Amino acid sequence: MTYRFSLWFSAFALIACSPKSGTDSDSDTQSSTSTGEGASSEGSLSMGHSQTSATPGETLTTGAGQTVTSASPSEPTTFDPETATDGSNSDTVPGTVSTVTTGVGTDFTTGISDTDFTTGQFCQDPPDQPQNSPCTDSSGCGCASDTCFVVPALGGFCSECLADADCPSGGCTVPNPIAGVGAVCNLGQPGDGCESDAACNNPMAPHCSEVYEVPGIITVATCGACDTDADCPPQAPHCTPDYDLGDFGGQKSCRAPGSVPNNSGCDFDGSGDLACASGFCGQASIMGLLKLGICGECNSDNDCNGGTCTEPAADLDTGALIGSVCL
Repeated sequence: MTYRFSLWFSAFALIACSPKSGTDSDSDTQSSTSTGEGASSEGSLSMGHSQTSATPGETLTTGAGQTVTSASPSEPTTFDPETATDGSNSDTVPGTVSTVTTGVGTDFTTGISDTDFTTGQFCQDPPDQPQNSPCTDSSGCGCASDTCFVVPALGGFCSECLADADCPSGGCTVPNPIAGVGAVCNLGQPGDGCESDAACNNPMAPHCSEVYEVPGIITVATCGACDTDADCPPQAPHCTPDYDLGDFGGQKSCRAPGSVPNNSGCDFDGSGDLACASGFCGQASIMGLLKLGICGECNSDNDCNGGTCTEPAADLDTGALIGSVCL
């Protein structure tokens, strides 16, 4: 970006400083105006472009097909940027007609061809980084895959996909920010990431359902047996999350009443108490952002016969779920 701006400034300065002052070398082509009656020319201007001498008042045609009337020596040199076109523009110069070709539209870049400028935006990341590399530019310009999956507040990772539409045979599994793994395409099997049921290809896991959500940051949805209790059969009526914290994944399955053991996932906002063997589905909060339902011994001190009920928790390092206990 600095290189492009440097060229831009140099080109602008070239126009702003012309014609050259009298202190420039006489050996260079320069602008001069003769005020004597016997002068051999009415004046000239050199800007590194072709020019045609003319007498005052003479009408000439420029290389761009424009008609220009040369000015008298007493008239000032004029240049109106508003009249510049994509092809060329002209200066009215005493005794000369000078055609200034602007190679970049109306940006007045004289003496610098289009090929001197780098097209496209400046990339914030090193180029051609492999899968799972950290990245910050959502355009993917720094990734060999041209895809950078950015997770707000957590960073980005060079990835295979951003959405299910990028994956021809299944869905897109979102990055695992815990392990530093980028998003990958999958085959739509149980536990595979997805955005909709259309990405789920296994009849045993036809529903795309949310397993984790950090509001405003990331949502993890996978192919599972159910999305809600309504998707489950009467003998196993409770749609229950099976968390896999280590892979930042998991899936939902239909569970029978009272079949889920302590230290296992449950639906805190739904029928989790009925699914837990203990009858208690508590909610663990990880850094106040990620909330998980976990079966435990209690939900409050009132469930502990005078004891104290601990809060459920989750260990991100080991992936362990820790249900509440009475102390």
